Amino acid sequence: TGESVQSAPRLSRLASGTHRAPRSASAASCTDPQEQQCAEEECDADECGDERKPPADSVDCFGNDKRPYLPLMLFGTTLIGALHMLMIQFPIIRDELSWDSWGYSIRAFFFCIYFMTLSCLVYCVLCDPGKLLVKEMEVFVQMHASGELPRRCHKMWLFKQPIRRYDHYCRWLTNAVGLLNHREFVLMLAGLLTIGLGGCLVDFILVVWTSSEGRHFTGFLLIMHLTYSVILSLLTGPILRLHITFVSRNELANEYKHNLFHVVRDATGKAVQVNELDDAEFNAGLDEDRFEYDPSLNVFDRGWPTNCLNFWCVPRWPSNQFGEF
Repeated sequence: TGESVQSAPRLSRLASGTHRAPRSASAASCTDPQEQQCAEEECDADECGDERKPPADSVDCFGNDKRPYLPLMLFGTTLIGALHMLMIQFPIIRDELSWDSWGYSIRAFFFCIYFMTLSCLVYCVLCDPGKLLVKEMEVFVQMHASGELPRRCHKMWLFKQPIRRYDHYCRWLTNAVGLLNHREFVLMLAGLLTIGLGGCLVDFILVVWTSSEGRHFTGFLLIMHLTYSVILSLLTGPILRLHITFVSRNELANEYKHNLFHVVRDATGKAVQVNELDDAEFNAGLDEDRFEYDPSLNVFDRGWPTNCLNFWCVPRWPSNQFGEF
């Protein structure tokens, strides 16, 4: 019914690796997400990698691998932003504006947000995203008497073992996002957006104050940080919104990218599964933003309250947890 079908939000171009790519004649056979990977429109697979193959070898002028630069850049800019607030914004609030009670609260708030964000970032980069180990696969086979992988489990190039509840490969982390780091990934995004929006508010107030006091160099430093905060907010906001949508309907980015739960309505109003369309119909529906999410196709969607509760509260570390939720 029309009431059971929800419009899928247009995907931000910033969330590379999770957006849909238009079909071409050469890509028409890319129907099996386990074995095939269609070319990405906004993120070159040779440069960024995808689920099936790693990025092409890329070295800098010193012969070092360039791939770790992205997580180092993300961590470094976030840490520099924190040091900037510690050395510029917080002393002004404490010494010049005499916001004694507010000053302590603001510093405590930002300290907690920065600590959480950087901790989640490091964890997402270094942790096991949820590899399906041999002993766990043996337990699964004993429980289900089949040689198939658990549902939502996916094999990608970065690891020899499949990833349980695989969401996507994040080039900014150079790691997969799966069962064991998905919640930390969302918390990291929320922290980055909070840092950006909070920085915009604090910087704007202090820029107005420094301008009235004639402290132009301090004002310049604040404007630099304000620019960084605006850019950070614009980059992370659409991505966080997208992943909140996924969480609310219990859809993984890998499932979204392969159109598993989306339909398009034909001229008669009948819902047709997106993967059943020919290339011309698929590209027309993509260009016109006519793809709609159909919860009846998603057996994991139990309504947004239950979906959110399961995402945040279901234990993920037991050895018999295969990510089939």
